[in-house]
Amino acid sequence: MNAEQRLYLKNNKKIQKCVNLDDDLYNALKKLSEKKYDATVSDIINICIENYIYENNPQYYPKKENELTTIRSVMIRKENIEGLSKFQSKTGISFTRLLNGAIYNFIKKL
Repeated sequence: MNAEQRLYLKNNKKIQKCVNLDDDLYNALKKLSEKKYDATVSDIINICIENYIYENNPQYYPKKENELTTIRSVMIRKENIEGLSKFQSKTGISFTRLLNGAIYNFIKKL
């Protein structure tokens, strides 16, 4: 990936979205944001989604038993919302489970 490919086009704005995130995944993202990356949690979530869309292998990520989820307000890029929505239409998996799956896959690869 060259440097220019890391830039976002102006029409790919961030949109505030309230989503249910598994607490363990959110805490892992928060730790990455505070200790490893110069990025907000929302920035990292967008990277998770972009990787997930690029891999083009949406899978159901079940909520762990006794796992708490919290409604979080995050800023997600328009194209990422559209990509997850296409997966949702194609698979019937909820947006929330797809998003949590994208985050899980990203963290698992670190």
